[in-house]
Amino acid sequence: MPVVAGDTYPLSRIAVKSVNRIAIVQVTTIIRLEAEDNYVRLWAERPYLHKETLTGLLARLDPLEFLRIHRSHAVNVRFVRELRPLLHGEYQIVLADGTELTSGRSFRAAIQAMFGLG
Repeated sequence: MPVVAGDTYPLSRIAVKSVNRIAIVQVTTIIRLEAEDNYVRLWAERPYLHKETLTGLLARLDPLEFLRIHRSHAVNVRFVRELRPLLHGEYQIVLADGTELTSGRSFRAAIQAMFGLG
């Protein structure tokens, strides 16, 4: 997505377009992100579908706030309530809303660094 005058990084809000409206989603309310082809499902007070790749969106978000845990998932670390170690370096990640996600092995080091594990 091109940089426009007035853009600030990291983003504090995201404009999500739909047929008849544009919803403004505050980044602090986003619990998790889920890739859906060239879209990202933003899970906040309700789910929103945003036309951008997960990689592209994460590049514009605060890396101290959002952590990629799988090639298809990222989480807002403020909403992580529990980490359960699994086999082969994976984690079961439990979020404040009760969602449970399994991390990918290749994201183990990033997860451990974010939460001071090691």
